[in-house]
Amino acid sequence: MEKVKVNTLSFSGNSFFQNIVKKIRPGYIAAAVIILGYIIGVLGDGIQFCNLASSCAYAPNATQLLVQQNSMVYYNGAYWQLFTSIFVTNSFDDAALNAVAVLVLDFFLPDTFNNTRYFAIFFISALLGNLLTLVEGPLYASAGASGGIFGVFAAAFAYNWAENKRIDFSTLILFLALFFGSSFLAQNVNWIAHLGGSIGGFILGPVLYNSVRQSRTEYGISTHSLSYTKVIVLLAILIMFVASAALFLIFVS
Repeated sequence: MEKVKVNTLSFSGNSFFQNIVKKIRPGYIAAAVIILGYIIGVLGDGIQFCNLASSCAYAPNATQLLVQQNSMVYYNGAYWQLFTSIFVTNSFDDAALNAVAVLVLDFFLPDTFNNTRYFAIFFISALLGNLLTLVEGPLYASAGASGGIFGVFAAAFAYNWAENKRIDFSTLILFLALFFGSSFLAQNVNWIAHLGGSIGGFILGPVLYNSVRQSRTEYGISTHSLSYTKVIVLLAILIMFVASAALFLIFVS
């Protein structure tokens, strides 16, 4: 019998897992969470909290309590809505457009925008947009991730401008065209959230560039975040999620 040498494939489980994680782009995660938020919004329409009203006919449903209603934030301390409204929506058009937007935007982001940096910019911008939405008054309501999307969008432009030490007016015109087109040509759009997210992105883009400039100079690459940065961003997101869930449960109990 002839001896045959067989080459066996060996790999480290840890490195194999890391390679898989590296292939998961932030846009994929954002799109999945947006779709999940839409599912929650649709299911939430059928869950009423009769204990919050004199009759079930007038009771709010779960979706109404999870989207941002300025009156509830003002008068009932529903601060969780500033976070939950980023994703929860019962509008298919809104969810679909936002999911497509994050997937398309993902192709144009610099490699520096890894998952950690992406979601740090996304949440800060989205929260800023929701906070600015409060100036619309107590009768205003809003939902959707567009503030965070415009934040990432603006941050990518601002990052490139900081890197090139100049503002490229052709890309600025493109951004303004997309901003005004999506904010004012469509109906029922919260342009204030778009504005707040954009402001956050234009601030955070140069901040990100300055934070990675040294590593780009020394190593020519800055796609990896430090471990403590990953922990801080993850903890911040978890704290917002847990705090929002706790406030919501206390309110409806």
